[in-house]
Amino acid sequence: DPHSSLHDALRSLAATTPQDSVIMQQETYILKVCRTLMMYGAPTHRLEDYMHRSAQVLGLHLQSFYMPGCMIISFNDTVSRSKDVHIIRCTESLSLSKLEDVHAVYKNIVHNKITTEEAMARLDEIIARSDKFPRWFLVLMYGLASACIGPVSFGARPIDLPMIFLLGCLLGFMKLILPDKSELYRHVFEISTSILTSFLARAFGSIHLGSSRTFCFSAMCQASLVMILPGFTITNSALELQSKNMVSGSVRMVYGIIFTLFLAFGITIGITIYGAMDSAATSATECATVWPFWWKIIFVGPFTICYIIINQGKWKKVPAMVILSLMGWTVNYFSAQRFSANTQIAQTLGALTVGIFANTYSRFGFGLAVALMYPAIFIQVPGSLAASGSLIGGLQSADELTRSGPGSGNTTAAPNTEILKAGYAMIEIAIGITAGLSISAFVVYPLRKRRGNSGLFSF
Repeated sequence: DPHSSLHDALRSLAATTPQDSVIMQQETYILKVCRTLMMYGAPTHRLEDYMHRSAQVLGLHLQSFYMPGCMIISFNDTVSRSKDVHIIRCTESLSLSKLEDVHAVYKNIVHNKITTEEAMARLDEIIARSDKFPRWFLVLMYGLASACIGPVSFGARPIDLPMIFLLGCLLGFMKLILPDKSELYRHVFEISTSILTSFLARAFGSIHLGSSRTFCFSAMCQASLVMILPGFTITNSALELQSKNMVSGSVRMVYGIIFTLFLAFGITIGITIYGAMDSAATSATECATVWPFWWKIIFVGPFTICYIIINQGKWKKVPAMVILSLMGWTVNYFSAQRFSANTQIAQTLGALTVGIFANTYSRFGFGLAVALMYPAIFIQVPGSLAASGSLIGGLQSADELTRSGPGSGNTTAAPNTEILKAGYAMIEIAIGITAGLSISAFVVYPLRKRRGNSGLFSF
């Protein structure tokens, strides 16, 4: 009967008490802050802890389960004896300025400084805020970041920088512009980008102007792909596994490894295609000349600034981030020379330096530790991959495929082995960084009070 259903709805509406509306508002806030934390790059292995701390302060009973890109939250209301299960799905990305603002809202709620209504209004304002820079400008920043990381990690020379800039801009265009034009392209982005950039890099590297080759193939090929390396993906997965988040850590680890293998496989295809077209193609895996330390370190600061611009960081935090990147990279550089047989030690010491100073800086109330760490940790990943030579490890196999005669039957096993080294090298890097960050958090925060604590917002 429609009349009886209408009366039931009116009775249920009348039975709604002010306490119920407050609880609904608090639950809505938890769902919204969870979504924003996931969207803007909060440490994934601590997301469940953030939700439980927020619920504890608000007097809610909550259970949560996190998987990459998805959070399942269940509210258990003991007053109305109702159980609500919510699934939050969103695209995880990185926005340093919005992450700091969301953290400020979260911290104010945990310390009872603002109401949930004010908090939701601030979160809505943060979500509605447009990006600081247009897409075309970010494409240029991708090229500039690639040109800056070339000397830092791959030994690029001054003559190589313009070519790396062009290839980096091509990567930025294919990542930021093309996916909006074609939904299908999103599924072939990694392979197509690595094939095209490695093909062009080997073509430029094979140019002769005089007695020697003009451009450095290895620097152009690897530096142009730096901005899509899944270094943070695998580092987050290692941190999740260390925090006993088995499901999310395992899923993210497998994804990061497969993504790395896609890049390595695409590079192998690109350089093989060009090698088949040009019998005199370059096969040099290193640059001809080695430049001194000062040439490398002067580009650390500019790369950090480009990274901050690409990921929408705050200008007032740029000096602290640049100094932190310089400290972490310098420790990593000299540690890698001292412990050349084991790159994990260099990664651990570099991440330990970054973690100690970032957490100390944050503990004195000057900024958010995790936002300060992002550029300083990211800049350590390419150098370790360059040391292992894993991304262009398929070059020798490509030469065997294109230059060996038809009677050689052992040319199919080598490429697979070389490609797998890229995934193994990325896991080694992630383990070293994870160990350094975990030790630094324990050094700076050996004891933390149980009550009034907003949780460790760091790696």
